[in-house]
Amino acid sequence: MNHLEKKPSASVAIHPELRRILLANPTSESFNTMIEYQLFDQLEPSLADDIPRLLPYWEHLACQGNEMIGTLIRYLSKHSPGLFEGNKLINANLLRICILAATPGIFSFPPFEIQEHLTQFLDTADVLADLPQFNVISFPVNEIKPLSSDLSRFRLTPHSRRYIQNLFRPERCEAILSVLAYIAKHYPLLHICQQSYALMLSLDDIDTWGQHPFCLRLIANRFWEYQLEASQ
Repeated sequence: MNHLEKKPSASVAIHPELRRILLANPTSESFNTMIEYQLFDQLEPSLADDIPRLLPYWEHLACQGNEMIGTLIRYLSKHSPGLFEGNKLINANLLRICILAATPGIFSFPPFEIQEHLTQFLDTADVLADLPQFNVISFPVNEIKPLSSDLSRFRLTPHSRRYIQNLFRPERCEAILSVLAYIAKHYPLLHICQQSYALMLSLDDIDTWGQHPFCLRLIANRFWEYQLEASQ
């Protein structure tokens, strides 16, 4: 039976600390139990305060391929949507965690190492935009055309940067993060895996995507590809 279709039993009171422990390391069995006894009905408002403390646990488990983390977050988002409203940073973290949890495989490196030395791993990370895996990210010609003059001169005006920001719509951002998650777990070179995860962390603020060197390189690559095609 689907988790969301399971008929609930009577609600059972549970100590907040025990509930926090269950949420920090969910399994299929514990998740089913929490639904059966309606433990999620007791989450608000305290869970809103617990989420920042739970994020590091969820992040680690997602990096290790724990799919239940994504199931848990999606359930909470549907069951108590107000929990995540108004906090862009938490929502960005939850999106990344869900994507990592849904991506098969595990990290071959400790994620905290990247988190603690993020700037170091971001050095030259924009070149990952050149990897063939990103060919699946489409920017149609009509979207790139308004940038032709600036990209040809290798200089972007403030207006162009605002235009680029608008190109990174939610569905496109999620697709880019999904490619980065796949590379982080499966690329044969360790340093590329680490840089890919570093990029995911650095893209938490959706409002800065139009300024991010990696995102700008993605756009520039598509522009020069179209230029090459037109010249042939």
